[in-house]
Amino acid sequence: MMHIKNRLISLAALTPLALLGSASPAWAHAFGIRYDLPLPLWLYLGGAGAAVGLSFAVITLFIKSRQSRVEDLGFNLAALPVLGWLSSGAVLNLVRLLSLASFIFLLTAGFLGHPDPFRNFVPTFIWVVWWVGMAFASTLIGNLWDLINPWKIAYTWVDKIWGGFGAGHDYPRRLGRWPAVLLFLIFVWMELISEQAEQPRMLALLIVAYSAITWTGMRYYGRDTWLANGEVFAVVFTLLARFACLHGANGEWRLRLPAVGLLSRDPVPLSGVCFVLLLLTSVTFDGILETPLWVAFLEWISESQVLRPGLLALRESGVDLLSVIKSAALIVLPLCFIAAFLLTAHAIARMGGGTVTTRDVAGYFVLSLVPIAIAYHLSHYLSYLLIAGQNIIPLASDPFGIGWDLFGTIAYNVDIGIVNAKMIWYVAVTAIVVGHVLAVYIAHVMAARIFPGRAQALASQLPMLILMVAYTMISLWILSQPIIA
Repeated sequence: MMHIKNRLISLAALTPLALLGSASPAWAHAFGIRYDLPLPLWLYLGGAGAAVGLSFAVITLFIKSRQSRVEDLGFNLAALPVLGWLSSGAVLNLVRLLSLASFIFLLTAGFLGHPDPFRNFVPTFIWVVWWVGMAFASTLIGNLWDLINPWKIAYTWVDKIWGGFGAGHDYPRRLGRWPAVLLFLIFVWMELISEQAEQPRMLALLIVAYSAITWTGMRYYGRDTWLANGEVFAVVFTLLARFACLHGANGEWRLRLPAVGLLSRDPVPLSGVCFVLLLLTSVTFDGILETPLWVAFLEWISESQVLRPGLLALRESGVDLLSVIKSAALIVLPLCFIAAFLLTAHAIARMGGGTVTTRDVAGYFVLSLVPIAIAYHLSHYLSYLLIAGQNIIPLASDPFGIGWDLFGTIAYNVDIGIVNAKMIWYVAVTAIVVGHVLAVYIAHVMAARIFPGRAQALASQLPMLILMVAYTMISLWILSQPIIA
């Protein structure tokens, strides 16, 4: 069930890897059976890359405007009677109250419920229903997190009762979104590497610690300032919601076409660029851990005569070598992708005539990678959400693990046949290609906006196109490994 421990590929059968310690014998998103593709894998990879390249030609041919004409379709769904009632202040406040009550319930279950993560409601809810599910909801529906964010709700209500609760210090510009970058890196480490992140009491303690950080930041710098720069989940879900077809605030649910919310008037600061790239590479890193390439890398480390004495010394001192290696990889991979993206941005700036700096180019173009991150997230986690997410059904009847059966679902058995490897593979291919095509569109419009001439705009897109085609093929290769292995 658990997303955390099932990240490790079984290494016990590989004798040289015994040096690094044992690992859980599971492929987190595999199905226990091999799926033989009807065509060679290289044809899928090449075809997907060609589709992205062809989309560039089509978009270049038919879209010549510097402005998107479809950023808002001019229709407010809240104007409809039923939806208008749902967006009323009373209903929204009821939703906020339920969200805050759920937050308190999670803390209670974490501290007082059964310590076994298989019997406690908290781990499955946080890692499957909330983290994966909210990302999907933000992408498909809109910024729901802005409505149900318990830290925002609690702070807002306390501030209304006490008045002048915030100190209102100026937020240093140099900080940017670096607090969110650091907190997200810690969160990803907890999700993918830490063995403690599935323990209910540890999760409850982490929630308390994060709450203290968040409310301190809100009080010191102001609620909205900290939400935009330091509340990592607000930053993540707001970013993903820019892809959604619904947007707006103050009771408005306005329609737009997918992804046009990612068109930016101003360049994203460097901290925001790094955040987007960390979000993208964190899912890629998760996928790499399930590939034969990762196993081969571990085997190479374990057999290295240069590294072996140091590894033995660390192991004898009680260090978890596998966690250390994965932690180092979690740092190195985003840095490599950041370097690759900045080099691409530099090439774009050069081919665009040098009228825009490399930093500004990176800030303008980085949001074009968000559809790719969403596509990879959908491809990588869909089976996990549909299969592991079913565990919430019996856990809802007995959230504390003490023998209750509140809803009569305690005996529910997970239906693993709800999805299969073939379906997931074709969903992955479709999502990756569509995501990259939308990314090409966003990049094309941004290039037309920031470069003065059409020839410069077209030339500037070639480095980005090469990066996207390469990432399309790499993404599909990574996703294919648990399916065809």
